Formats: sequence, structure tokens, C-alpha cells
Amino acid sequence: MNYDQHFETSAQLRNDYWNSIGKLHEDVVTHVINPAFSGGPMWPSVRQAFVRIDTTSGTILASDGLSDPYSDFDENETNRDYNGIGCEFYIECNEILGDFNHMKTSWQFSVLYQVAQLAAGNPNIASIIGEYTHVSTELYDCNVPDSYLNEHGRAGVLLGLASSRVAPNVQLSIENIALVNVRLLTLQELHYINEHGETGRAKIAELLAQYEGITDLSRPSVI
Repeated sequence: MNYDQHFETSAQLRNDYWNSIGKLHEDVVTHVINPAFSGGPMWPSVRQAFVRIDTTSGTILASDGLSDPYSDFDENETNRDYNGIGCEFYIECNEILGDFNHMKTSWQFSVLYQVAQLAAGNPNIASIIGEYTHVSTELYDCNVPDSYLNEHGRAGVLLGLASSRVAPNVQLSIENIALVNVRLLTLQELHYINEHGETGRAKIAELLAQYEGITDLSRPSVI
């Protein structure tokens, strides 16, 4: 298959998966002017988009394009073995979000957006998550309550937790990609991870498992 065929097949396989667990909305969130053209990170096929899936227990927001085949697929043999960076990221909500304008201004979307842009600038992130299972990081420009921001104005997230609704992987046109859960951390949890490193991250991941992948501002800190 050439680039166009891989692109279409990958998009259809992603859509089929999301439709198997909920209602995938036809509209996607994207940019009028792609940030990659003004210094932002470049996504594999340039296209940057996000999708919404409504389930019986809440809305799932997911990146859509990080696992597209690379735009130079037909010319560059080194990129022919990959569906982009090999993963997409998602955040689970315990509520059905409102219309698209409400969704785009939600704290959940702002967190997911920053994770996706961070991942686009770090194309080895799938292998890092695969090696360590759980990865923590800090994000700028997240529309979360101030109580979740550290002294530098950054919000902490944990990547790679298991979900009761979303499979860890899905097969696309070239490879089996990871679907990576994004979990907002409380400030106490973030500090604990920073203080205890890998051991602290494993402990937080173990304690957060009881919440089944869902990010919820009302949940108590596990530390």
C-alpha cells in the first residue's frame, strides 16, 4: 500500500475501534492554521486532530493523527515500518461533556492537547512508555484549577494507566499502536512522584488503579 492507502486504512481502523466502545462523533477538533507551521511540533502526517467518543458512562477525548503514517512514507523507506509515533492518547471523563464549544474549553481537552503536543515533539515516547509502563510529566498551559498547579504553574499527569473501557492497543495498517491513558495528578501525588522517583510513580499508579482510568476533579488524592 502507498501512503494514501495506509492513511485511509489507519483512520478507518481507529474509527472502527472507537465506534466499538461508544459513539464516535463525526466532527473533529482541529486547527484553522496548523501550529506546526508556526514553530509547533510536527505530527506524522502534519494533520493534528482530536476526536470525541460518548459512552454510557462518560465522554472519552482522544488524539487523532499521532499514529498516522509519516507524510514521507512513499519516499522514505525508514518510515515505512511505523504508524507515526506508535500511539494515541486519550482522557476519560466521568460525565458526558456538552457541545463542541464546551468540550474545546474543558480542562480535560486542555490536558489532552498538551500531552499530545508533548508527544509529537518526542517521537520515542511510545517505546519509553512500553519500557516503563507508567510515565509522569508536567504540562504548561492547562486549564485546570490552581490547586493542581505547582509553583512553576505546571500540572502533573501520569501516562499509561490501565482502563476498564479502553484497550491498551489497536492494530492499524502497519503496526499495533498503544492507546495511552492520561491521568491528571493532584499536587500531592505529583510531589510524591518527584520526591520518590520510579518507586513513587509505581506507588501512585497502584493506588490510582481503583479509579479505572477515569480522570475526575472530585476524587481525593491517593497520597
